[in-house]
Amino acid sequence: MRALSAVVLAVAVTACASIPPSADIQAGDRCARCRRAIADLRLAAETIDTLKTPRPYRTAGCLAKYIKGHQDEQFLAVYVTDHSSGRMVLAQDAWFVPTALTQPDNRRAEDDYVAFRSRQDAETYRAGTGPLLRWTQVVAEATN
Repeated sequence: MRALSAVVLAVAVTACASIPPSADIQAGDRCARCRRAIADLRLAAETIDTLKTPRPYRTAGCLAKYIKGHQDEQFLAVYVTDHSSGRMVLAQDAWFVPTALTQPDNRRAEDDYVAFRSRQDAETYRAGTGPLLRWTQVVAEATN
């Protein structure tokens, strides 16, 4: 009986951890936090709430600001886009490179992050300058 309970628990945890990203984010979709248009899909992010509803975010930085300001909210999954492949990866598994992003309307550059699944890809992108960060650090640094 004990072994069966352990197997059932393992299957339940695996099922909850394997919520796939929606893959429905399109250029022009509105960010759930700032309501600005998502221009670069290689920077986009997504949350999936407890009702399995996906919400798109313009960038990993925008998502981190939202999460920091809504710590009472629960998510089944938090995804960022791997800049190298263009595929969504769990934020907790990604490496982040701080960067200044130029806005589409040529406004001032905005501090944000580029996400990578591979640490090696992140190190190549940053070219030896600045730190590599993990998701908890990105959220901790977020300011509204």
